[in-house]
Amino acid sequence: MPIDLNILIGGTAGQGVHAITLPLAKTLVRRGCQVLFIQSYESRIRGGHLFNLIRVADRPLISSREGVDILVALNQETLTLRFKELSRDGVIIYDASRVKEIPDDHPSVALTHEDLIPGEAKAGEIAVNAGVCGALLGLLQAPLGPMLELLKETFEAKGAPVVEWNVQAATRGYELAAGKGAALSLAGMPQPAERRLLISGHEALALGALAAGLQFISGYPMTPWSSVLNAVGQRARRYGVVVEQAEDEIAAINMALGASYAGVRSMTGSSGGGFCLMTEGLGLTAMTETPLVIVEAMRPGPSTGLPTRTSQGDLGFVLGAGQDDFPRAILAPGTPAQGFALAAKAFNLADRYQMPVFLQTDQYFADTQFTHEAADFPAQVEIDRALETGPAEGEYERYAFTDSGVSPRRLPGFGPVVVADSDEHTPDGHLTEDLEVRLKMHEKRLRKLTGLVQELGGITAAGPAEAPLVLACWGSSYGPVAEAVARLNADQVPARLVHLSELWPFPRDAVSAALAGAQKLVMVELNATGQLNRLLRQETGLNADHLVLKYDGRPFTPEYILRGLKGIG
Repeated sequence: MPIDLNILIGGTAGQGVHAITLPLAKTLVRRGCQVLFIQSYESRIRGGHLFNLIRVADRPLISSREGVDILVALNQETLTLRFKELSRDGVIIYDASRVKEIPDDHPSVALTHEDLIPGEAKAGEIAVNAGVCGALLGLLQAPLGPMLELLKETFEAKGAPVVEWNVQAATRGYELAAGKGAALSLAGMPQPAERRLLISGHEALALGALAAGLQFISGYPMTPWSSVLNAVGQRARRYGVVVEQAEDEIAAINMALGASYAGVRSMTGSSGGGFCLMTEGLGLTAMTETPLVIVEAMRPGPSTGLPTRTSQGDLGFVLGAGQDDFPRAILAPGTPAQGFALAAKAFNLADRYQMPVFLQTDQYFADTQFTHEAADFPAQVEIDRALETGPAEGEYERYAFTDSGVSPRRLPGFGPVVVADSDEHTPDGHLTEDLEVRLKMHEKRLRKLTGLVQELGGITAAGPAEAPLVLACWGSSYGPVAEAVARLNADQVPARLVHLSELWPFPRDAVSAALAGAQKLVMVELNATGQLNRLLRQETGLNADHLVLKYDGRPFTPEYILRGLKGIG
């Protein structure tokens, strides 16, 4: 019988929801399971309701789903809010010191620190968190050994007593829960032939940037962008990367721009509100034709909005950010593997076309942990710096007119004098108000788009090629839409997925070909106005017959998408 379980772990910020989730998820991956987990949290240090939802299956997972099979309640609020999602055969694990009212129509496992570690009151929270980890494995009839080894590795630096508390609590939790969830058993799950990865979108994106030769990153902390900065910072010494936490986003983009001008591969980023402050620096990047990769991690807005929630509401903003017209590229990965590949591609495009390249992500992509095979990530990536080297004869024109719009780029300090200017300028880089030169220079820059669009496609398709129903989406919506399409086909409703990860310059020919034959086109987006659909209509004349939109700060689920299709004919 196929395995597909949902485990919801809920409590308040500071109670250790993540301290339970990560060891459990890692243990299950090592056990041979496919795991995907999402995080839902509020913008506060302590208090408030938060939860992680872990999906466990015996087949590859690309999306979360609705429903709960095991509910872990670290406080009464979690049980009150989430009990209605519990399946008929669901089981409740709860902290008995905080949860006093338990429904009697579901099996339950009560945990207290006295039961788990008798006589060690100061280890109370440690006890419950580790006890929950053990209890979950006991319910699932999974071996406890790998969890105990992981707890020892995790807490070794905190001393022998802490390690012993965790091991004792996990063991006792396992014993208390064993046999109470026969329908939830993972017994018989085969071990994977190769070790698998449990990785988030932003961690994979950071690894792709490092593989592509990232040398400098600057930024100011802002959720959800900060996890890219953190992921690079954790590996900075190993890869020789300079990491600079700037005083604000204005400084961050100008630092990264200066580093790139000097010749190193550079990245900066922010979320929507912080990127607002970067737009002047973005214009400077465009005018000086300096390569730069910018991560723009979307969240619901405007203003501060919902800092820890997810959205796809910034496509129009990033597409039009900065005054006047200038070339840029926008890439939007849908999976960690795409995040790795597109990060590497972004640096090559930035260098080849001497312009800003955006990686648009969101909280769902940033924080969700996916199971991947190591083979999903290439051992090496192409690095193309597209720099002019060797001696130069005569005067060097940094902005020479060319048919492609791409001028020869040399680094300052390594040969001829390099002149750059933030004003409109002549081919040799000096300020000018000659309007004929202005026309030619502006047209030169825009000609880059002609070559750039030939390098873009980024279309993932699934389902029967002749299916009359087509669901189109972009970025992190890939997984939920792909699963919705798979369910439709399993129910004998022919449907096709078209996912875009390379959005600008818009690959109109490739997109038109991918959508050809659609009798009913549905656009699925995490915003209120259908921003990709508007871009599709602008660039191809095609228009969706139906929109499935979501803008409450929560990610899509396959079930939500399928409900949105009802009644469209």
